[in-house]
Amino acid sequence: MEVKDKVRTKTGSCVKAGREVSMVLNANIKQHKGSILGIFILILLVSVSLCSVLTVWHNSEKYLSQEMERLGFGDITAWISGLPHVEGLTQEIEALPQVEKAQAQEIIYSEYGILGQESDSEGQMIVYNQKEYPYRIFREDLRGYREEALSISPGEIYVSPSLSAMFGTAIGDEITFPTARGGIEKTFVVKGFFEDPFMGSSMIGMKSFLICEQDRAELANLIEQAGIDALARTGYMIHIFGNKDRNHSAAELNRHINENTSLLSYTEFTHSRAAIAGFMMTLQNVFTGLLLAFVVILLLVALVVLGYSMGSIMEQDTGNIGILKTLGFTGKKLKSIQLLQYMTGILGGMILGTVLSIPAADMVCQMTVTVTGLQVPSGLPIGICLLWLSVILLVLAGYTWHRAGRLEKITPLQMITAHSQKPEKRAKGRFPIKHRGLDFWLALRQITTGKRRYSSICLAAVLLVFFSSAIGRIDAWLGPEGQGLMDAFNPAELHIAAQPMGEASLQDVEEIITAYTGITDQYMLAMPGISINGVDYTANVMTQPKRFHILEGRTIQKADEIVLTEFAASDLGVSVGEKVTLAAGKGSDVYTIVGIYQCANDMGANAGMSREGYDAIGWETEHMWCMHYFIEDTSFQADIMQALKEQLGGDVYLHENSCPGLYGILSAMDLLTLFMQGMVGIFIFIVTVLTGNRIVFAEKRDLRIYQAIGFSGNRLGLLFALRFGIVSLVGALLGMLLSSGFTDSFVAVLMRKFGISNFSSHPGIISLLAPVVSVTFLFTAFAWIIAGKLRKLEQVAEE
Repeated sequence: MEVKDKVRTKTGSCVKAGREVSMVLNANIKQHKGSILGIFILILLVSVSLCSVLTVWHNSEKYLSQEMERLGFGDITAWISGLPHVEGLTQEIEALPQVEKAQAQEIIYSEYGILGQESDSEGQMIVYNQKEYPYRIFREDLRGYREEALSISPGEIYVSPSLSAMFGTAIGDEITFPTARGGIEKTFVVKGFFEDPFMGSSMIGMKSFLICEQDRAELANLIEQAGIDALARTGYMIHIFGNKDRNHSAAELNRHINENTSLLSYTEFTHSRAAIAGFMMTLQNVFTGLLLAFVVILLLVALVVLGYSMGSIMEQDTGNIGILKTLGFTGKKLKSIQLLQYMTGILGGMILGTVLSIPAADMVCQMTVTVTGLQVPSGLPIGICLLWLSVILLVLAGYTWHRAGRLEKITPLQMITAHSQKPEKRAKGRFPIKHRGLDFWLALRQITTGKRRYSSICLAAVLLVFFSSAIGRIDAWLGPEGQGLMDAFNPAELHIAAQPMGEASLQDVEEIITAYTGITDQYMLAMPGISINGVDYTANVMTQPKRFHILEGRTIQKADEIVLTEFAASDLGVSVGEKVTLAAGKGSDVYTIVGIYQCANDMGANAGMSREGYDAIGWETEHMWCMHYFIEDTSFQADIMQALKEQLGGDVYLHENSCPGLYGILSAMDLLTLFMQGMVGIFIFIVTVLTGNRIVFAEKRDLRIYQAIGFSGNRLGLLFALRFGIVSLVGALLGMLLSSGFTDSFVAVLMRKFGISNFSSHPGIISLLAPVVSVTFLFTAFAWIIAGKLRKLEQVAEE
């Protein structure tokens, strides 16, 4: 019986203790529901952003890999031309022990024009064969795929959705492919869009088009009849699968094939599956990286607000906490109550944020269809999301438990003095009060005497401005027309580039240019394929090697010297001063690496050579050289380009300092900036509300004094907003200084995904100050809004 009585007593005590904890917890939640709601909203926004970004990032990588596998793209793919029959070459490749199989896909290369706009890269037309290459066909609204079988009729063509972003292409538009000189061309009507996991991204210049066999045969016949006057040409993509038992890397497989077959004699360029995936996901990877970093910043802001909220609430509830201790509540029990109190908001925000991320991720995936050309699945990757949310939950719980530690220091005696009129301890070195600019000096005095209250505003401003400045620096680097990105992609600067492909000559081009303005300088550039130590790369062959963007070492001075990009040097495991073997159609030779240069073409998989250096190993062809011009008055550049297109037509390939995906990049950057500005605005509002209400409560005594000496409600509101403005300005300026020291190196890590190894922004004064001004303004404006009750004197009196 004694044992049972003890058990009943113990059980009863536990139940009673549980009820007590529940009562105190419910009372705290009701009393501080505003603070808990604010934390709930902050964590909700963090969770929505995190889960949405993780969904897009994880699903994009996984889906792209699955689709490339499903469509039968090899470990490496070689684009070839000039070979009438491919069977002998594929058999030659398949005979290697390192190769499992080689599969040829017939294509036709051609320039193309859409809605009066000329492509600045070739396209490749592919016969649609549902059995061999089962491409998915989008519905007209680009939401989901057609289920019925597709039959392409003569004159019809299917294109990647990215062409709608690049050229504004819609169903029913016409696409023209110049086939031969003399105006011989083939026109197709866009019948729909297809999903292309190989070339569908707006970041890839070359685009695939699906046509029927009848049109392919007609085009091939026109090309054959045109002979040397042909502008289009036939060719193949050869998908090469490595022997899984050999376990060779793509580079090793590429080297074995180049060294032991005749593939290199016909190759235009070669890419591994990993490289293609990198091209396809470049923009998405960079922006998801930026967004993940932004989520970290938001989480840090949430921690700052959580810490301030807990501190002010514990200060406010000191008397109640002392009473609870006299009733037997231990410091550990009170800490547990505090933890549970905030966990209701944190867990609630995480759960609802995760749920809301499902439609948010679906919206983002749908928006990226015209960027990547893919309909990325929007299903939430539960495992990875739960993992990161659990990490965040542990961080928040640990931080909350740590901050609640001061509860153990509060004694019952403090309940006696908690509500006394004992003046708070004033800070040393207080600012003097001057009659001139009285409101400013009063605000400054209030800040310095209660600086702990305002520190969270300052820290939040530092963090938000730091990241806003990073986005601003990328935007400044890009420039209004994307000049920064183009300078990084091109091996050297240019104004206008012209490459004769027909009867027109460079003299014709120069006559048109000089009719508008003078030509100050010019050089020639060719981009043939080469191999370096057996691995395929693109060569930037330049007649003036001094123009290369050198980052390390020096530029080319002798024929047997080359420069590499940082990516290529890392990929090959070589550095400045080492020797490598280069090979092309004529033969091979040994070259010395004399420098590292910047060029993001092919994601940085390229090398720089002199014309003399290339002539030692490769053959010059009639149309391989592109002349790059510099003009005196660049204001005529658009007019010159228009005149060249109208007068020379398809006989000359023209381009400026731009790339096919430039418009998509600039548009995506604008959307990203708007999204982050919106999130920053919401966070500032919540931070202002949470801290502002606590500051009003803490400074109630001072407010009554100001009212007693004649301050109106409007003036009290202005003083309140002024304090927030001063503190946020200090934090914003610190954030700007912090970004000046660390942003370029931070962004450079992300830009390496573009193949850009030398990111250096030089923002103007407007770009530097814009985040500072916007963050300071928002803090001040929101402070003025929540100070509305201060503008009603009777409400101040009631408090």
